[in-house]
Amino acid sequence: MVAGSGNHTVKNLPEPKNQQRGLFDQPAGQARAERLILHVDIDAFFASVEQLLIPALRNRPVIVGSGVIASCSYEARRFGLAAGMSLHKARRLCPSVVVLDGQYPIYRCFAEHVWSVSRRFVCGLETFLDEGYGDATGMGALHGDPLTLGRKLRDAVRGEVSLPVSVGLGANRMMAKIASSSAKPAPRCSSPQVGVVWIRPGCEQEFLANLPIEKLPGVGRKTGEKLRDMNIETVGQLRTLPLPLLRTMFGRRGELLYERSRGRESRIIRPAALPKTISRETTFHEPLCDRKQICGMLFYLLQRAARTVRKHKLLARCVELTIRYDDWTELSAAKALPYPTDDEKQIFPVVLRALKQLHQRRVALRHVGVVLSRFTGEGQEGELFTPPVRLRRRRLCKAVDTIRDRWGHAAIVSGASIELLGRMRQNDYGFVLRTPSLTK
Repeated sequence: MVAGSGNHTVKNLPEPKNQQRGLFDQPAGQARAERLILHVDIDAFFASVEQLLIPALRNRPVIVGSGVIASCSYEARRFGLAAGMSLHKARRLCPSVVVLDGQYPIYRCFAEHVWSVSRRFVCGLETFLDEGYGDATGMGALHGDPLTLGRKLRDAVRGEVSLPVSVGLGANRMMAKIASSSAKPAPRCSSPQVGVVWIRPGCEQEFLANLPIEKLPGVGRKTGEKLRDMNIETVGQLRTLPLPLLRTMFGRRGELLYERSRGRESRIIRPAALPKTISRETTFHEPLCDRKQICGMLFYLLQRAARTVRKHKLLARCVELTIRYDDWTELSAAKALPYPTDDEKQIFPVVLRALKQLHQRRVALRHVGVVLSRFTGEGQEGELFTPPVRLRRRRLCKAVDTIRDRWGHAAIVSGASIELLGRMRQNDYGFVLRTPSLTK
């Protein structure tokens, strides 16, 4: 049941006195015994923050992005605008739209405030930039049944941070995320009423049955095209395919689709665990062939990722490079590092070797990204003595981080990223990218 938005109605169910019950309601006493995962999603995050900070932008179409839309307000979505759309097309569809570059450090501050409020309602919280997963099992004793808990969280965030959030609750991470997506306002709604959805245990398959196949996590563009070629358009239709067939078609991912189409998932909340990956990626303003500029961008992204690694006192043992050609062909290569490190200068030669391996066509690149993984704790390199040159580099990196923390990332431009000077606009946060270079 969508509480607060009224998007779902259910017929032919008994109604207790003084309360109408929906498909996804059940008595609070039963809910407390079930595993309950909560998903919080900040709606139209970047645009909502800008409208909060600049009152003149409220109730007006607003988009945040450089080159393409990173976030757009619900007033802008009424005109068909959506994330990933080019600004040229956005202005054509909505001539009155307000375009802002974005202030990503400010957005992170607002996100942290939202998560500090959310932690009062869950036992653990695993957060990303604009969404978080929490384990709310057993929290009913403090906050009531799941729908009441969700509404309290939503109202607390609205009251303390003044940002709209959608809240989804379910028996696992996947169902909670799908629930919060169902709670979001309609794309063409000019006055969004943020909702709360609880999918009670046992109703997962019924809820998923009529969802478009692309709504199921793990179904991307290519997978969706293959399934639609087989006339599989909904999650319910996907459930008719036997496991051996899905395994033959998609390998290990086929097994995941088989489980997820039935509302089952085993991923757990990891609020305090080491991150599996830290990545930075961006799309170029224009498809690029210049190898120096490509290398400059890769070094810049690697700097941003390595800075985050140092912030968490970690060392990476693997780096992966991803490139996307102008014809949308995407390639990736992962390389083990000679030793665990948090120094972009030590990692960059490995990235360059991967680039030489992947970029062999005479086609411009549209998108690049780097991913650091296989982390270990700082001081656990496995060596008895760290070479002096590495110790000096580590002290230098930390000194540079201190300067950037105080004066902004753009205070120091070094290494191959110097190639970007004069070619790309800068602000205090760094180079203004077409798509935000956000850590995952």
